[in-house]
Amino acid sequence: EEQGLECIILTGDADAMQLVNAHTRVLYPRTMGEAALLDSDGVTQKYGVPPEYISDLKALKGDSSDNIPGVKGVGEKTAIKLIQQFGGLDEIYLRIDEVSPPRIQGLLRDDEDVARRCKLLATIDTNSPVELDMDAARAEHFDRDKAIMLFRELEFFKLIERLPGGAISANTTTADSSQRAILSPEQDAVVVEKKDYRVVKTLDALSSLAARLCDADEFAIEVIADGAHPVSAQLVGLAFSPEVGEAYYIPLTHAGLEAGPQLSIEDVLCALSQPLSRLSAVRAHNANFVMTAMAQARFPQMSLAFDTMLAAHLLGERSQELSGLALERLNFHIEPLPSGAGVKRVPVCHLSVEQVAQFACACADAVGRLSYRLAQELAKQQLSGLFDDVELPLVPLLVGMQYNGVLLDTALLSGMSCRLGERLAALEREIYALAACSFNINSPKQLGEVLFEKLRLPTGQKKRGAWSTDSAVLEVLRQNFKIADCLLEFRQLSKLKSTYIDNLPVLVNTKTGRVHTSFNQTRTVTGRLSSSEPNLQNIPVRGDLGREIRKAFIAPSDHVLLSGDYSQIDLRSLAHLSKDAALISTFERGEDVHSITAAHLFSVEAKCVTSAMRRLAKAVNFGVIYGMSSYGLEQATEFSRSEADRFIAAYFDRFPGIRAYLDKTKEQARQLGYVQTILGRRRYIPDINASNRMVREASERMAINMPVQGTSADIIKVAMLHLDKYMAQRHMSSKLILQVHDELIFEVPQTELSEMQEVVPRLMEGAITLAVPVQVDIKMGYTWGQMT
Repeated sequence: EEQGLECIILTGDADAMQLVNAHTRVLYPRTMGEAALLDSDGVTQKYGVPPEYISDLKALKGDSSDNIPGVKGVGEKTAIKLIQQFGGLDEIYLRIDEVSPPRIQGLLRDDEDVARRCKLLATIDTNSPVELDMDAARAEHFDRDKAIMLFRELEFFKLIERLPGGAISANTTTADSSQRAILSPEQDAVVVEKKDYRVVKTLDALSSLAARLCDADEFAIEVIADGAHPVSAQLVGLAFSPEVGEAYYIPLTHAGLEAGPQLSIEDVLCALSQPLSRLSAVRAHNANFVMTAMAQARFPQMSLAFDTMLAAHLLGERSQELSGLALERLNFHIEPLPSGAGVKRVPVCHLSVEQVAQFACACADAVGRLSYRLAQELAKQQLSGLFDDVELPLVPLLVGMQYNGVLLDTALLSGMSCRLGERLAALEREIYALAACSFNINSPKQLGEVLFEKLRLPTGQKKRGAWSTDSAVLEVLRQNFKIADCLLEFRQLSKLKSTYIDNLPVLVNTKTGRVHTSFNQTRTVTGRLSSSEPNLQNIPVRGDLGREIRKAFIAPSDHVLLSGDYSQIDLRSLAHLSKDAALISTFERGEDVHSITAAHLFSVEAKCVTSAMRRLAKAVNFGVIYGMSSYGLEQATEFSRSEADRFIAAYFDRFPGIRAYLDKTKEQARQLGYVQTILGRRRYIPDINASNRMVREASERMAINMPVQGTSADIIKVAMLHLDKYMAQRHMSSKLILQVHDELIFEVPQTELSEMQEVVPRLMEGAITLAVPVQVDIKMGYTWGQMT
């Protein structure tokens, strides 16, 4: 302001409103990405007082977010009225005798010292000795490469794209068309002198492209689709890059008058079937989506040579977006599509062919460039074997699982929905009767007021000024208060009804009559697969309702569902990794590890172990895998801290090899910066040496957990590949349709049932040899619920 500059403060902190004046305004964020630019009049309209009285307002009414108490008994409306009538805090106390009603005057007198301290706390000090040199503030002549390295270290991935200058533009061309980009596995830099991006709209051009792809050893591909789910998404266009700097876009289903002539999918299928079906020819980013989207458009299954997203995931990249990787790794900029977001989003098919072609060709070009660079890094980090032998071959297997889907009994779910709807209505009436009032049960604020202010139930705790009504609070109350029991049941049933019972039938694909989930290889740090849209790995397994929901997943006529479920695979992985003699011998003797652990912890014979003892021992066994401390055991059980300490000590007395393994794993993480599984899958743990104790201990728990869970993930992935290969070689009709944690579920014709009963446990148990026997439990049924 002293230099006559117009200033805008972008902030969501209301404190900054006191700084607004003739030269300074506040850009205040609102919902849906919008913001309000507030001048003095805007502040007065929003808060009821002008900017110079914002700190006075907070001094009177208080601010719990800043721990400012304010004057007890004076709320926001009263504070605004006082300021509008008298002015700031000093003026109010100068004319305190004029304040009415007498009750408010008394409150102000009693808390004058508090009010003045609050005014001091709420006022921003603008007298700090800061000098602003605008010339020195200019961002010029910076080292862009160093800036990119710093931004990557700080994980400012989106900001990298906004660094001015230096990036290779996706639209860059030169007059000399004879020059071409050259990239080989040996090169460490990309030199681009030309880009040749073309749109293929005629049969002659398509024929030329097919010949060009057949001549290339490998080529990169990018899919443009309208929709996030690959099975239901509409294919808008395809881009191919047979060489760095060269790419072709085929528009398929662009809409609008400006779209112009387009090729049919049938013509493209016919022309490109030969190059697409060649062995190990295709490179892609997120090949799972690419191959699934093309499969639903009837393209043949492609032979995958490389997946840049999978490679980035194995290399520990936090951001796996193609544009970010291309910019960070190659300094190659991909101009994003101007499609908008939210309600303003424009479908891709409504964008011009030229816009989409530039984007799609740049993406395909970037995939080709990145493939070589990432392949080098995989080899350097000794991850090529895991990538080539496990992760990459798993992609087409998952594509087949996604495309096949699961058959659903929608009539059963419809009946459940009606019954649960009636039960929820009855619970709602009972809750209102117990509360003696009606309110929004789903509103934590209203529920907290009813429980702890109206009914005055005990154990009420406030978090950020609001009553806590989470499950832990209600679990304590349910022992003595029926309303808490009703609320917990209401929440459970509501979640089951909305998440599964009502939602799953809506997700049935109208073309196939099945539910198609997406399996993700890059969303967990342990290497386990995850499921989304819908998440079929989270279908409840416990309780009558959970089993009934699983009964809705059914086998088609003349088929059964067969499940192969690894028994205690994480503990077996722990035994292998730790080489603990006692744990290994327990598995070798075929004993129940939880019962044996309980017998030692409670100093009783194995035959005397009760179900409660076994449950506690199970909590300890699995808690160790997650790096559980005595505090964690105390929270997870009914133990006191001293009892938890004794149990942890007794556990490591029984299994000393596990203690040594945990210590060794943490030390290796500190030295190397990562931990790994038996197949070499890594998790990088940058905060393992953090000075902050809580951050460091959280990193240590990650270091302990990942090798165990990751090894279990490696085992089930190898088993999936072995079983898929066996079924393909035997030309079987059986299909692997789901992977849920440690369980594989197959859709099996009755004619192949006996063979699958023999081969599934044999190949699952022999996937990877461990130091202990691996056990697989086989279950069968016409529904998933019959197998649990």
